[in-house]
Amino acid sequence: MKESATHYYPVFLDLNQYPVIVIGGGAVAERKTRKLIESGAVVTLISMSITENLKTWAAQNLISILLRPFRRGDLQKARLVFAATDSERVNRAVCEEAGREGAFVNVADQSTPGDFIVPAVFSGPDYRVAVASDGLSPSRSVGIRNKIQSFLSDSPKIDEDKFSEN
Repeated sequence: MKESATHYYPVFLDLNQYPVIVIGGGAVAERKTRKLIESGAVVTLISMSITENLKTWAAQNLISILLRPFRRGDLQKARLVFAATDSERVNRAVCEEAGREGAFVNVADQSTPGDFIVPAVFSGPDYRVAVASDGLSPSRSVGIRNKIQSFLSDSPKIDEDKFSEN
């Protein structure tokens, strides 16, 4: 568990048609990429090796893949960047370049401080709930999210007419 004095500003982003770069091709990169695809982001993934799902998404033209190592200049047009490698050296290089390019960066393993964290999220038919612990305990965020999700799924339907202003 990483200690941090950072207090993050919560926000939901519209990434539809915005360029996002994911560095890494493993399970974590796959999980991040799945959510980015759902958000409508234009995802480019850079990695020497990739999971089968990432290959499938590339074949379906849902993402672009560069099968090679990360290199300087890769983040020039990125709005958001995800460093999802198991290399602290690569993650640090990604963070440094993202800073130079003015892109926000998330480091999945938090080996290097990034600009944002990704909360534990779930959605209902007309809502989205996000829980974060300022990066201190992702597992606690997931536990809290699961409790809220369980509570909401067990709750009776709310009569929304009782809450309207008319």
